[in-house]
Amino acid sequence: MSRTAKLLIVLVSLLVAFPFAYPLCRSYFRGDVATMRPDAVATNRVTPAGPARENPPVADSPLAMPLPDLPKPDLVVPSTEVSQPGGQQNWRLNLQAPGAEQKPFRLLVAAGGRSSAHPNKPILASPRGRNVQLWDLETATLMETRRIDPSADDTFFTSATYSPGGQLLAFGSPYGPMKLLRIADDSLVPIPTDRSINADRIAFHPDGQRFVAVGERTPEGRNIPNAHWIDLRSEQWHPLVPDGVTVVDANVSDDGAFIAIAETQAISIYETSSLQQRVRFPLAEQPTLVAPSPDGDWIIGLTDGTVRTWSARTGQFVEKGNLHTGPRRVIALDRFDDSNRFSVLTGEEEILIWDRDTGSTRVIGHHETAHWISGLGGQKGVITVGFNNGTRLWHLPSQDAIASRPGPESSADSVLAWSLVTASSDGSRIAAVGKYVHVWNVSNGKCITAFEPKTRSIHDIHLSPDGSLIALVGQGLTTEVWSVNDGRPLAGYADPAGESRWPTNIDRRSRCVRFSEDGRQLLVAEQDALRIYDVRSRERVVELAELARRTGNVRISMIQAIDIDERSGRIALAQTDRIVIWDPEDERALKTVETQGSLDSEHPGVFFSADGMRMIVGHLFRVVVYDIDSGRVIDELRSHSVHGRLGDDWLVSDRGGQLSRWSPATEFVPAYERRQRGENLKPLMKVRGQLKDIALTGDRQMVLIDQDEKPLLYRR
Repeated sequence: MSRTAKLLIVLVSLLVAFPFAYPLCRSYFRGDVATMRPDAVATNRVTPAGPARENPPVADSPLAMPLPDLPKPDLVVPSTEVSQPGGQQNWRLNLQAPGAEQKPFRLLVAAGGRSSAHPNKPILASPRGRNVQLWDLETATLMETRRIDPSADDTFFTSATYSPGGQLLAFGSPYGPMKLLRIADDSLVPIPTDRSINADRIAFHPDGQRFVAVGERTPEGRNIPNAHWIDLRSEQWHPLVPDGVTVVDANVSDDGAFIAIAETQAISIYETSSLQQRVRFPLAEQPTLVAPSPDGDWIIGLTDGTVRTWSARTGQFVEKGNLHTGPRRVIALDRFDDSNRFSVLTGEEEILIWDRDTGSTRVIGHHETAHWISGLGGQKGVITVGFNNGTRLWHLPSQDAIASRPGPESSADSVLAWSLVTASSDGSRIAAVGKYVHVWNVSNGKCITAFEPKTRSIHDIHLSPDGSLIALVGQGLTTEVWSVNDGRPLAGYADPAGESRWPTNIDRRSRCVRFSEDGRQLLVAEQDALRIYDVRSRERVVELAELARRTGNVRISMIQAIDIDERSGRIALAQTDRIVIWDPEDERALKTVETQGSLDSEHPGVFFSADGMRMIVGHLFRVVVYDIDSGRVIDELRSHSVHGRLGDDWLVSDRGGQLSRWSPATEFVPAYERRQRGENLKPLMKVRGQLKDIALTGDRQMVLIDQDEKPLLYRR
C-alpha cells in the first residue's frame, strides 16, 4: 500500500471518530462533574412535606480543593433580649449581627441619582424627578425640596453637579435638555446651545463659568454620547468630538488648561484655550471614567478592573502605582480635595480608599448595586448611590483609629456584608451570602463554615432541610452545592446542552433553587425549564418545560420564583405575567394563572396557601391573592411586599420597613368591597431602614437583613 493511501485512511478514520471523541475530550478538559442522563428508575415526584431525613452522602467531586482562611464571625448572643415596643413584644431579637456594632454608614432614604456635595458647605444636592433635594450631611436629614424647572412637568433629572464655587448647580436628564440653576435666586441660567444636551456627566472648569457636558438627545429620541464644551461668559458652545465617536466620560484638569475625553477605545486630550485636540492615545481596554490628578496626569478606570495613571508628559501609562480592584470593571471614582487620595467603587461592589502616593488601599464597606461615588471635602466621608438601595453616607475612621487597629488596613469587618439570607426548615441553621457565604448554628450563634463561591451575582440560595447542604445559583448555568459541615464544594449541577443551546446574547442566569422536603432532590429554575436533580447521583430526573405548539421547541421564559405545595407536591413557577402549576409526577402543567403584572424585582414572592387552593403573589409593591381554579383575584393589599406564610396569615412589609401580619380573604371579594373592608393588618415590628431579604422558619423564627447588611434573628 502506498504512503499516500495510508495517509488517506488515517485522515478518514479521524473524521469518522471525531463526532464520538469530541464530547469525551470536551468533558475531560472542561471538568464536567457528571453526565446528566435521566435515571429510568428514579421517581419523578417531589416529596411532600414530612419529617426531614438525613441527606444522603454525595460522591467526592473534583471541585474539592484547599480553601483559604476566611473570616468566620459568630452571631452575638445579647445579655438582654431586645423587645419591640408598642404592642410588638411577641417578636424578640435573639441573635445580633456579627462584626462591629458601630454603623458604618447613614442612610439618606429618599436621595438618589448622581448627587453632588457643595464645595464649601455640608450640603448634598440630590436630583429626584422634577425636583432637587438638599440634604444636611452633618445630620443626614432633608433640608428642603426645590422645583428645578417650574415650566417643565414631565422632565426627569438623574444627575446634579455643583460648580467649583457652589454658585451654580447643573442637572442632567436622560430625556434632555440639561438645566442650570443659579442657587442665589433659584433662577435658570440660559445655556447657549441649540442642541438638546443630556449632560449625563458634567465637569466644570475651575472658573465655574465653563464646563464639558456628555450626552445629546436627537429629535428622533436617540441618545448620542457626545461631548460639548459650553462657555457661559461668551455664550458659545462647541462639540469636541465627531458625531460618530462614542464618549464614555469627560473631565477638566485642575488648572483648567486641558479637557480629557474618554472614548470607547481611546483617551483624547484637548486644550481649553483653542479646543484643539492635542493627543489621542488608543487603549486596549475600554475606559469607564477619567479624572485629573494634582500633578497634571490623568487617572483612568478600565473595564478589566484596573485604575491606571496616564502621563500627560510622556503620553503613556505609568508602570507603577496602579490599582487592581478585581476582574470586573471599575464603576466610579472620585478624588478628595486636591490630595492624591481617591474613593473607588469597584465591580465587586466594594468601596476602597486608594492613596496613590503610597499605593495603599483600604476597604471601608460594600454597597450592592451602587453606581456612583463621591468623596467629601476634607476627607470627611464618602457618598455612594445604589439602584433601589438608598444613598449612603460613609464616615471615614480617623487616622488614629486606623493606626490603633491591628493587622492590615482592610479589616475583616469590611467584607462582612450580606444581601441574601436563608434558613433550614428545622430552624437549626441560617446562612447569608455576600462576598462570602456564611452558615451559623442558631443554638449558640457559632459560625460553622465560610467560603467564597465560584458563582458570581448570586440570585438565590437554599439550605437543605437539616442544614447540611447549601445550594447557590447566579450568573451561569451551573448550580453549586456545598457541604456545610466540611465547608467543601460537593458538586455542580448543570444542563449539559445549556452552553450550546443558548445564543451569546441570552442572560444565562438561573433564578431560583430549592431542596425537596426530604433533601434528596434539588430543584433548579433555569433559563427555559425547571430541572430536578437527584442530589446523590447529580443526574437530572425531571425536566418541566413548556413546548411551543407549532415548532416543538422549548419556550425560553425566565422563571422568577417557585414554590412547592406542602400537601400535594405541586410546583408553582412564576414567569412574566403568569404562574404555571406543574405536577412533577406526570410532568405536565395542570393550570395557568394569568397575573396582573410582573413580579416585584426586589422581593419576587409567590406562595401556595395552606390548603393549596390559592396563590399569594408579590407584584411591585402590591400583594395579590389568586384563586387557582378560576384565576380570579380574591383579595389585594397595596403598597406592600410579601415575604412568606405565618400560619394562616402572611408576613408583609411596606416601604417604611414596617412588618405586619396580613389576613386576606379566603373567598372572592369585589374590588369596591375590599377598600371598605380595610387592610386587616396586625403590626409586628419595624425594620431598621430598608429591608433587603428575609427568611422564615415556620411560626417561630425569622431572619432578616436590613440596611446594615447583617443578619438578625428574631424569635417569637
